[in-house]
Amino acid sequence: MKDLWELYLHDNSISSHLPLGLGNFAMMINMDISTNKLSRELPASLSKLQMIEYLNLSHNTFDGHIPEQLDHMVNIEAIDLSHNKLSSEIPKSLEKLQHFQ
Repeated sequence: MKDLWELYLHDNSISSHLPLGLGNFAMMINMDISTNKLSRELPASLSKLQMIEYLNLSHNTFDGHIPEQLDHMVNIEAIDLSHNKLSSEIPKSLEKLQHFQ
């Protein structure tokens, strides 16, 4: 299942945390896990999603900081982390991403 390109699990009342293995989907391009009840910190392993273009984790209860390692997502165009409980600002390291808006 490493060749999974898209994952849409929005609005399912999933409660837990993002599994560390989520970063193992090397070919992932679109991921929407918004509007659930996911919590804890965002795992740095998300940075392994180097092919990802769109990542929507909005409307959950993630807390803590946004991992600096997200700058490894070299193809990212949009990340939506709104409506969470994140306590940090957007890392400066994300400014160097070419496609990031």
